[in-house]
Amino acid sequence: MIELSIQLLLYIIAILLGFCGVAMIYLIYQRKNEEKKNHEMEKYIQNTKILWQGYFLGDDQFTGTLIPKNKYQILAVEHIFLSYLRNISNPIIQQKIYTFAQMYLKEYYRNELKSRNWSRKMNAMYRVADFHIQELIGTCEVSIKHKHSIEVFQLLKIYSILEKEKFIQEILLCNYSFSESEYKKLFSYLEVEMLQRLMEKMENLQQAAQYALIDTIAVKGSMDVIEGLEDLLVSEDTEIRIRTLRGLERIGVIRNLETYIPFVNSSIWEEKLMVAKLFKYAPLTYTAEHLEKLLQDSNWWVRSQAANTIIEDPRGYQRLKEFIGTTNDQYAIDMANEVLEKRMRAV
Repeated sequence: MIELSIQLLLYIIAILLGFCGVAMIYLIYQRKNEEKKNHEMEKYIQNTKILWQGYFLGDDQFTGTLIPKNKYQILAVEHIFLSYLRNISNPIIQQKIYTFAQMYLKEYYRNELKSRNWSRKMNAMYRVADFHIQELIGTCEVSIKHKHSIEVFQLLKIYSILEKEKFIQEILLCNYSFSESEYKKLFSYLEVEMLQRLMEKMENLQQAAQYALIDTIAVKGSMDVIEGLEDLLVSEDTEIRIRTLRGLERIGVIRNLETYIPFVNSSIWEEKLMVAKLFKYAPLTYTAEHLEKLLQDSNWWVRSQAANTIIEDPRGYQRLKEFIGTTNDQYAIDMANEVLEKRMRAV
């Protein structure tokens, strides 16, 4: 019985040693392969660095030396292209990169998209977006068989960059949910006109997409979107109203003061805070009464913002002085005095 146990133990040890040996050989092979890749990439980069600089930044003509001859050189070209795209915003350089990729990298990425290796396929999809290889969109669509959310997101990104009409259609039908930051990334590639079209069909978007859309539109800062944003102020979704007010404040324009007066009496302090910020874009003559009401609000942030909005107006200092003499709200008086003292110290 003991002999059998010892034999079994030795057998198990032999198997484990065999596995360790195979794993070690695999790791050594991978390391050698990585070293070879890095060596070939560095060699190509060093040999062509001056040529690429001349081609991109000067008037040098394209030379065949730049055309990659193998996978490692293609990876080196990727590295060079991504470095230029991320660090230099120049439409001429960008177009040269897109043209080169279309001519000399397209077939490589086409084969990668057909690979069974998921990481290779995804890397190819990233490069299709980065290098604007429009002819490979169809191949990208075919390559997504399991509808993994990461694949779907990357395909939507490709659409948002290269096929904007298709993006509008797909995002409205998409059953996958992404984070707000991911939606913002997708929307960032769209022009204001496209964003406005999405606003008109916001109810068909995922909730996170609705919030991201409002924020993205505000970042674009176009005057053309103000009316569309104002239409959202009647939404039943509190978060949409707050984000819309924040977006309008960021754009910095009030078209019609009456649109915002109801928020002075809101039961939600964030809405009152945002409208207090917005009132700095209207003459104090029209907003003073409402700001003074907000200055007497129970929420400290609302009182503080109302006082700071008043003091920013040329007539605000005197208005706050007069307010102190007419109110019995000690919290409002303290806030007004605090803002007045800060202004005096600043002067």
